[in-house]
Amino acid sequence: MGLSRSADVLIAGAGPAGLATALYLLKACPDLAGKIVALEKSQHPRFKVCAGGLIPKTLLALDKLGIALDVPHVDVRNGVARTELGDVEYPGGQILCSIIRRNEFDALLARVAREAGLEIVENCRASEISNSSDGVSVRTEKGDFRATLLVGADGSGSVVRDAVFPRRKDLIGRALMTDVEVDSHLAREFTNELYRFDFRCVSAGIKGYSWSFPCLIDARPHLNVGIYDQCPRETVSPISAKPNLFDELVRAFPDLPISGRAKHAFGFKAFPIRWYAADQPFSAGRVLLAGDAAGVDPLMGEGISCAFEHGKLAAAAILQFLDGQTEALKSYDNVLHRGAIGRKLSKLAFAARHFYGPRHRLFFRLAHLSRNAQQIGVDWYNGHSHSDELPVRTLVARWLRSVLLGSAMR
Repeated sequence: MGLSRSADVLIAGAGPAGLATALYLLKACPDLAGKIVALEKSQHPRFKVCAGGLIPKTLLALDKLGIALDVPHVDVRNGVARTELGDVEYPGGQILCSIIRRNEFDALLARVAREAGLEIVENCRASEISNSSDGVSVRTEKGDFRATLLVGADGSGSVVRDAVFPRRKDLIGRALMTDVEVDSHLAREFTNELYRFDFRCVSAGIKGYSWSFPCLIDARPHLNVGIYDQCPRETVSPISAKPNLFDELVRAFPDLPISGRAKHAFGFKAFPIRWYAADQPFSAGRVLLAGDAAGVDPLMGEGISCAFEHGKLAAAAILQFLDGQTEALKSYDNVLHRGAIGRKLSKLAFAARHFYGPRHRLFFRLAHLSRNAQQIGVDWYNGHSHSDELPVRTLVARWLRSVLLGSAMR
């Protein structure tokens, strides 16, 4: 056991949420340099199971923080979504997503944060947490850490969440993923700057979709291929078992060389995804939750944009608290429920209930109605020009205008 340490702000987890929190704090208050400590259970660059998609909302956040995306990435400008009712092709033109590898992206954020004054203690896993009215203590194999407050940004299996907040197993989704090396001159994802989604598994009882994203691993072209199930614990019916995720993934992409191979031999990784629910708390005493620990988009399981939004809001609340505003941490909880990010995640939870529910065919049919309406929906989801922060009445008016009049004004 090492010596005890103290800090103004302690962050459990040095992934996008934890590092974004530190970066926003240090950007707003450079005097906090040397007073913020992040505990990372692994060591950068470390492998992270994640599809690695940065939507425009995240790219805007990077620009705001002055961080250039100088790691290998593949820009996606077009999309195809397959449903029971046919294919929806989205010729975006603008960037819909930039696909990175999380080991490289997180290491970039860690380097920038260290340069700004963040201390990262690596290979340091939190084991016990004490949350009191005058501070937080965290026990690790490298000693005890004491801080004014703690940010739990340690992922879907958050130790901080389990120690401080009520446990909710019903909010845990599951994903299965692998990488397939391809010829960039033959794979559609590379030749057309394209990502593919397949929602046909919904009819089989899986509340989610399969995906295929182009990416680079050691400068070689690959496809990141996977499947997401929002509610893996649910059964299809009392007499019908839920289909196997691997089998549904193979069915979605018969053109890819993944069938007939053992899952363990082909490098498949299964991982949990905690999704947002409006009735869960995000602050307790001197502890805040951020990123996957707080919950990601329930519809698609996307979490990196949430991580940056949470980091920005957590940093604002922390600065107010350190400045003497004792209710600031409760305000963080309130804004995650009622602010722009909370409203967006609530809408995505609504969409997940309907697109993955018993009347999913009706809602997929609505999604097929208008290409202009699809553009509005994609722009809103991606946070293009911060359109996801617009009032509901503005979004509804745009959607109706696009369907009735064929207009897709932004």
